[in-house]
Amino acid sequence: MLEALVVTLREGIEAALVVGIIVAFLRRQGRERLLGAVWAGIAAAVVASLAGAALLERVAVSEEVFEGVLYTASAAVVASMTVWMWRHSSALAGEMKGSLGRILERRRDWSVASGLFAFTFLMVFREGVETVLFLSALSLATRTIFAWLGAGLGVAAAVAFGFFFVRGSLRIDLGRFFKVTGITLLIFTAQLAINGYHELSEAGWVPANETTMGLIGPLVRNEFFFVAAVVLLPLLLLMVPASAPRGDAGDAGAETAGAAARLRRATVARQRRARWAMGTLGAAVLAVLGFGFARAQPALALSPATPVALAADGDLHLPLALFADGKLHRFTLAGTGVRFIAIGVGDGEVVTGFDACRICGAKGYAQDGPTVVCLHCHSAIYPPSIGQPGGCNPLPLRSRVAGGELVIAGGDLQAGASVFAAGREHHHPA
Repeated sequence: MLEALVVTLREGIEAALVVGIIVAFLRRQGRERLLGAVWAGIAAAVVASLAGAALLERVAVSEEVFEGVLYTASAAVVASMTVWMWRHSSALAGEMKGSLGRILERRRDWSVASGLFAFTFLMVFREGVETVLFLSALSLATRTIFAWLGAGLGVAAAVAFGFFFVRGSLRIDLGRFFKVTGITLLIFTAQLAINGYHELSEAGWVPANETTMGLIGPLVRNEFFFVAAVVLLPLLLLMVPASAPRGDAGDAGAETAGAAARLRRATVARQRRARWAMGTLGAAVLAVLGFGFARAQPALALSPATPVALAADGDLHLPLALFADGKLHRFTLAGTGVRFIAIGVGDGEVVTGFDACRICGAKGYAQDGPTVVCLHCHSAIYPPSIGQPGGCNPLPLRSRVAGGELVIAGGDLQAGASVFAAGREHHHPA
């Protein structure tokens, strides 16, 4: 939830600053009658952003390719816009005023109004697109209700800021605010980029192997960088100094030899040392707590496999009632070393697959709540998708239900022998 709040608060405040600059410029020019075009541009940008969000909601987000592209695109857009804001924030107001001045120089009123509408729309819509992409990606990694709750709180706070900022009754340290939220956003984008690689590797779009999936799998499953950014936020607020007040340089020059100047410099140095000491101590404490939390988490393990044998007709027959509990059942075909899993998914349907995948080999799977997890890369598998090819899904194994039994052809089972043969874990049956 806090990730979404940070994102919408930052993007909302950026949009509010843009609107504030436009409104203040028009008022100084005595062109308040043109504010209607500005409000229309804002409304159109909000509607277009919401339409984009609705469109993304309608797309099937369970597909690895879509998720991977969305994660990667969100990371690229947010990172590039954050870096761009850092590099151009000091000159942004001047560039905007120059563009607005050229629009106001047009001779026809309709041309001026349309120019203001388009300018406002594009400036606000840019922030809206960035927000929609990021929130859509966040909704894949966190519970949707919490993501949108955080987004709502962030938008409400940004609207309140914009209202008081335009009225001129609010003053905050914007430099410090954008530094802290910028660092936080870049940590968020690292998580999105890793998630994107993970999903695209499962879809076969980017190369992956047992080593790479073993490294990034736990980061994806535990949302490592999301958690790190949220935990580090208070430390960043502590360690990033406030912007120097205007006029300090002149005052310091006039009082260089004075006791007041020496006292001020000593106070600043003492505060800087205190910030870094507290920040270092806080980081150490968080590292110890994080390590302890990770060590305390129960490790998933490969449960014992139940030995089974083929019947006289050459097929394997298992009672269907065995899978009514909806839990993962692991079996091994006697004399072959072949392991497979089966899970009941309701209405008498049972899904089956070899206890191995295309990327990680024969490491096996375990049940973790409502999902099945690869024991090597910790990829979460939705049980009804077991049997579908690709990614870290269990390698497909055909089965059928007949006469109250789960029936698997002996030839299909024996075709998986190469997967579990020593030294050939990455081979799989055609």
